[in-house]
Amino acid sequence: MFQTCAFHGSQDVEGMPTGMANGELSFTCDRKTEHPEPGPRTWLQVPAPPDIPGIGGLAAELRLDIELPAAIAAQQGRWVEYGVVEHAYAHSCPDDFAIIVERFGHRAISPTKYTASAFIARALGDLSRTGHVLYHPGEATGRWAYNSDISWWALAPAPNWEDRLSWAAARLAFDYVPGSTER
Repeated sequence: MFQTCAFHGSQDVEGMPTGMANGELSFTCDRKTEHPEPGPRTWLQVPAPPDIPGIGGLAAELRLDIELPAAIAAQQGRWVEYGVVEHAYAHSCPDDFAIIVERFGHRAISPTKYTASAFIARALGDLSRTGHVLYHPGEATGRWAYNSDISWWALAPAPNWEDRLSWAAARLAFDYVPGSTER
């Protein structure tokens, strides 16, 4: 790797490994003039950390790292069953939700192997691994009861598990999936 000396715009300097485990490189400009102190100038560079795992692709384009925590936050500091999160997201970002449904389908329209719900749940799982949201397994209720267990979501600090909002308790209308045959 080469860098240009800050005091000599035309002086490219090759970095030499320092032997540090972090991949640090040492650069030395051999020119003896025009540095703040007489003689050669040496500086170090530590490589940028690798990308923090998170979301990418369509999930990043639709800003799910922002929108899904906002959907959870709307439920006021409690554990929320997956379907409640999907409902809140679909109502706050209907055009983006429609893009996801168009791409992956939805069980409310027709059974498919990988659905919009699976895509959103995967994004939530990715966000939980980076600490953006909290995950807890729990019982599925209402229209989601075909799953024996389902994901529940919250924001930090972790609410008491007894303080939760299920799909069945929320009594939400199932009117948010474009093309749905369910109501």
